[in-house]
Amino acid sequence: MELIKTDVLVIGGGSGGLSVAAGAVQMGARVVLLEGHKMGGDCLNYGCVPSKALLATASMAHAQGGNAAMGVEFAEKSIDYGTAKDFVASVISQIAPHDSVARFESLGVDVIEAFGRFISPTEVQAGDRVITARRIVIATGSSPLVPPIPGLSDVPYYTNETVFDLRERPDHLLIIGGG
Repeated sequence: MELIKTDVLVIGGGSGGLSVAAGAVQMGARVVLLEGHKMGGDCLNYGCVPSKALLATASMAHAQGGNAAMGVEFAEKSIDYGTAKDFVASVISQIAPHDSVARFESLGVDVIEAFGRFISPTEVQAGDRVITARRIVIATGSSPLVPPIPGLSDVPYYTNETVFDLRERPDHLLIIGGG
């Protein structure tokens, strides 16, 4: 078992955790960042960035539609959903280096890519490591809630974490929730 002592342990590599880790290390604290999934968290991978990039493509498509009342109409309108998704992926890949393990390690943060569990009020175990910290920041973000709607488990459904993986535009889509 490897024992690690640090000033600040940040659990979660999303926007909140990354901000805390960067700020604390810049103020001279020894910082360990624990992330068991994707650096950048929800905002970069499933939320803000992909949704806004997809909205930008939709806005462009809508703007190209013309306006019959103004005498502007376009005969053909074609939207390639796969190419739009490639654009979304390219936007994510442009931002990802700013939220990467390499960048945070270059700032002086010790990044551990693993899930952890508390074993005492000041200790977290992550794999074969036990991290002891004077301060622990829990910045684990959000996760999708699949509502307990009868029959929902019998049909295919997507969450914010899976809908951006689609390569083809769905024929129809019902959105439950407005978060």
